[in-house]
Amino acid sequence: MLSLLCSPKAEAQRIALKTNTIDWVAMSPNLAMEARLSGRLSLQLALAANPFSFSVFDTRLTNFRVEPELRYWFNRPMARHFMALSLTAATYNLRHADHRLVGDAVGAGLSYGYALVRGNHWNMEAEIGVGVAHLSAFNYHGEERPKSKNYSHMLPVPIRLGLSFSYIFK
Repeated sequence: MLSLLCSPKAEAQRIALKTNTIDWVAMSPNLAMEARLSGRLSLQLALAANPFSFSVFDTRLTNFRVEPELRYWFNRPMARHFMALSLTAATYNLRHADHRLVGDAVGAGLSYGYALVRGNHWNMEAEIGVGVAHLSAFNYHGEERPKSKNYSHMLPVPIRLGLSFSYIFK
């Protein structure tokens, strides 16, 4: 992403900063940056984290996620319909009662979205995507953690779910 921003052609690029309101509702502060690569492609890099430790129905989840995404726009970048190759890498700590899963996940999938232009600099975006993720974790009860990871699964996951607001620098 830094090489895109520092390249000599950066002044011709359109760059957007955005945040996903669904992550905020889930208490995961987040920020994403999207850069136009060509007349039909853009690259987005999102970071999200839930460092808060509070319990809902005796369940606690903390996580940190990095989510790059390559988008193909049917019209032009940052306007209307797009399809995307979505990736995710995360570390998580899930606790329900005395059961814990502490580990990491990597996943990939396809997403569809729509960006609604709200003005010269503002957009609203909706996106949904499905994929698969490999989860690897320490799976245990109580406080005594095993010496090595004992949980490893490949699962279908909702790779993207978002309602984002973005500010576009022109």
